[in-house]
Amino acid sequence: MNRKRTNFIFLMIIVLSIIILGLIQTDNSFAYNACRNVAMKTKGYAVWKYVSSIEKTFQSVITFSDGYNSLDCYAMGFGSSWRVIYHSKTYVECSLSLEDTHNPCPEDYFGVEP
Repeated sequence: MNRKRTNFIFLMIIVLSIIILGLIQTDNSFAYNACRNVAMKTKGYAVWKYVSSIEKTFQSVITFSDGYNSLDCYAMGFGSSWRVIYHSKTYVECSLSLEDTHNPCPEDYFGVEP
């Protein structure tokens, strides 16, 4: 009898935990802030602009663009604690004009908008 009661209590704890975690809504603006910090530290040809985000419960993918390259940032977290776990940038060369192939646009830290 005691073993059945222990199993029932253990099962109820698991079920209640799943229900509570399912009801919690995470604030993905903290994911954006974590990825924005990465974009601030990444060189580009112009200001990084927000393009899109794919939001899941505990993971977000935020994409920025400088007009030539895109920066994909993968963040994981919960509540206000988000960390960037991976980021990747495409490397497309920018030229000032079609004839000017020897002087590419300067790559520098231009920041993020907004």
